[in-house]
Amino acid sequence: MITALLVAIIVVCFSFGDIALTRGMKQAGEVSSLRLAVLDEVGGRAIRSPLVLLGGALQIVAFVTYLLALSRRDLSYLFPLTATSDIVTTFAARYLLRERVTPTRWAGVVIVSIGIALISAS
Repeated sequence: MITALLVAIIVVCFSFGDIALTRGMKQAGEVSSLRLAVLDEVGGRAIRSPLVLLGGALQIVAFVTYLLALSRRDLSYLFPLTATSDIVTTFAARYLLRERVTPTRWAGVVIVSIGIALISAS
């Protein structure tokens, strides 16, 4: 039961951390080159973005929770379960960010789902 709760926290925090980071970085602007001036300008806007800060905080929570989960269960069990975040992130990207998700990507989501089901059954 505890493992399921830890995995749920990991999945939610990783997925919505990615969504927040994406929105925040799109607001901060595109990194058009690797020149220091451009990186400084966009990076400055990004580091002050509440969405980027929220995304980073959620990623930290997910990572710390992942470490806790690893202290309880085998990596070979946990790693595939945390792949659920790929599924959640794809749905969130489609419906929250309005990204176009191709049929090939949806097929990948189905394949990942089958893999998770197989791991969970063991």
